[in-house]
Amino acid sequence: MRILNITLMAAVLAMASCNEEYDPIGPNKPSPVLIVSPLELAYDGTGGSLTSKISTNAESVTIGELPDWVESASVNEDNTSVTVTVKPNEDSYAVKRGTLKLVSSSGDNTVTQYMKLYQAGKDSKMSFASFSGKSLPTGWFIDDRNLVSVGNGYLSFKAEGNPGHLYTCNQKYNPSGRKFYLSVDLKMNGGEGGAKLYLNEDKNQVLEIYMSYNGSTNRGGIWVKNGESWLAMDDGVVGSGDNPNKVEEVSPIPDAAERDDWWRLTVSTTDTSPETPVVTIKSLKTFNGETSELLAHYSRKFTVRKPDLGNVALWARNGESQFRNFVLSYQE
Repeated sequence: MRILNITLMAAVLAMASCNEEYDPIGPNKPSPVLIVSPLELAYDGTGGSLTSKISTNAESVTIGELPDWVESASVNEDNTSVTVTVKPNEDSYAVKRGTLKLVSSSGDNTVTQYMKLYQAGKDSKMSFASFSGKSLPTGWFIDDRNLVSVGNGYLSFKAEGNPGHLYTCNQKYNPSGRKFYLSVDLKMNGGEGGAKLYLNEDKNQVLEIYMSYNGSTNRGGIWVKNGESWLAMDDGVVGSGDNPNKVEEVSPIPDAAERDDWWRLTVSTTDTSPETPVVTIKSLKTFNGETSELLAHYSRKFTVRKPDLGNVALWARNGESQFRNFVLSYQE
């Protein structure tokens, strides 16, 4: 009798298992692939929707928590694109930055990509170049194409001594009496690099900024020139913990373990200085795919000649400079 009961139970279990979908691999499925292109989306201050392509072999792609200024984000039914919609920027002239986490799964395996989101300031347009792809941005100008290249997520720009070379953005803007915000990340590799602003036919309006980093002292230097007038010649002041005419509180540069090997140069107007630019340098720290700005190591307001319509250019003054994430928020 006991043998009969066991036989009946086995038969019932066998029938139940026949009704379940058979998976010959089980949880040990091939590792998922998730490619998102582009990984960066940049919006005007008016907001709107932009789409990136997705390539994946996974069964699903899920989206993490949205930044508060992002209205919605969704992956289409066949997992071939993601659309991100952001709200209008109505509360700040500064650029907004955020990270969007995408995760694809296959069995017990997962892969993650982090999208970078940027939005121009209030009533502003956006000009953006990440330099993270395989080709140079469209419309930018340089006199010798062999001096610039992209790879490993950044732009490499070479020069052999002052005055160096310029790589000029394809967007002109009028900074006079209007809000603008420029930032670019530079690698702390010892090369002399920076930016030139207000490039036009009047050389006396040009604002030149270049920086360098000294690894042995963990400090940097900054030089600022407007036309023929030097406004700052500070060798070693960046990261010293103090500097004259500071706008933000400044601090020493953290040890290498506490920061990335990139820092961010920002030139912008503020509510209290609508026609005088503030130059700021900050270290960066990336954790779980999100890059944050640390405290300022240099922050100073400069009085310059009233500029007219002009361009912005990245500047390799001497040696090799490496750039990424060029952001220009401007008003027409």
